Amino acid sequence: MKLRNLGILLLLALVLLGCASASRSFSRGHFDDAINRSITILQREPSNELHLDILRDAYRVADANDRERILALQETGQPDIWGDVVTIYERMIARNRRINALPSSVISEIGFVFESHSQELAHARQRATEYHYAAGIQFLESGTRMAAREAFGHFEQVVALSGPDFRDVRRLRDRAQELGTIFVLFQAINRTPGFLPPEAVWHLTNIYPQHLNRRWIQYETEPRRSHYHFEVTFALERRIIFPITVNTRRFTETRTITEGTEFKLDNRGNPVLDSAGNAIRIPKRITLRCTVTEITQTKRVRLEGRLTYFDVENQRIVRSIALSRTFSAESVSFNTSGDLRALSDETRRRIRAPFIPLPTDEQMLIVAAQDLSAMVRQALLDNSRLIR
Repeated sequence: MKLRNLGILLLLALVLLGCASASRSFSRGHFDDAINRSITILQREPSNELHLDILRDAYRVADANDRERILALQETGQPDIWGDVVTIYERMIARNRRINALPSSVISEIGFVFESHSQELAHARQRATEYHYAAGIQFLESGTRMAAREAFGHFEQVVALSGPDFRDVRRLRDRAQELGTIFVLFQAINRTPGFLPPEAVWHLTNIYPQHLNRRWIQYETEPRRSHYHFEVTFALERRIIFPITVNTRRFTETRTITEGTEFKLDNRGNPVLDSAGNAIRIPKRITLRCTVTEITQTKRVRLEGRLTYFDVENQRIVRSIALSRTFSAESVSFNTSGDLRALSDETRRRIRAPFIPLPTDEQMLIVAAQDLSAMVRQALLDNSRLIR
């Protein structure tokens, strides 16, 4: 029984909340919101008088406002008003369909008469389509890049209103997009005179900047057209293999341990005797010593290149950026002289570790090329605002 009463109270609270929300929306002039809230209530309670009144009044005001707005737009005589007219008719049609789906008792009570407005909408769509089509052609004929982008927006509106098969809008839209787009040719070139492993060359010459493509900026890595607005080039200019350097470090470690026994001696160096006349023996402490020679071999390779932005239309270099990557590798070996027991645990761990030889020149150049190609991609991203 308590659960049932609680359910009734919750339902009543929701109804009261819906009433307050719809009334508040109406008083604030949000008539379509008030209509939607009242429709929600009337779908459950077709006889709710408060929401019948709200729906009746909100619909009459909203419908009258839309009609007045359409009339005011038409009286301006401007050719660009028809997109707004289309939007208003679409709103009126959607509103009428929502109300028309209510129970017949509700429709009768509020005196609603369904109007499809289909002919008016079709007429407005046609006028809006014609306007955007003509405006797009006018912008396109000016021949400038920014005008072509304006033309593209108008042709997009034509497609939204009447579909892509309206006259030759598909071709015109593609043409506007072509004229409004900045095309960038990006190429990576290996100009180093020395040998580079094929895998290193691949990393440096297969940098794809397509992640930088935007609506009006298009990067290409193969020359497919006769004219580009910008040419961006990364040229690998130098590769250096430095001589191996050797660094030697020697250090000695000691440790005192107890090993066996020895006679206890007095100040004169004679054995000390116990009460029975026997020589006393004590633990023997000895100091261990070990000298370690640590030999570190260091090998370095370096790749250097330059990223250049060239403005083709103005025939000038916009920016030139030097990029380089140095990759180092070390190999450590040890020689010991003395008692290994003198060494600390850390030193013993190091000298017993597996010996890792230095990588080959080819291996190091491949790693350096991978790192440098990542630097080029980041530089392209950091300087993407140069393309505009």
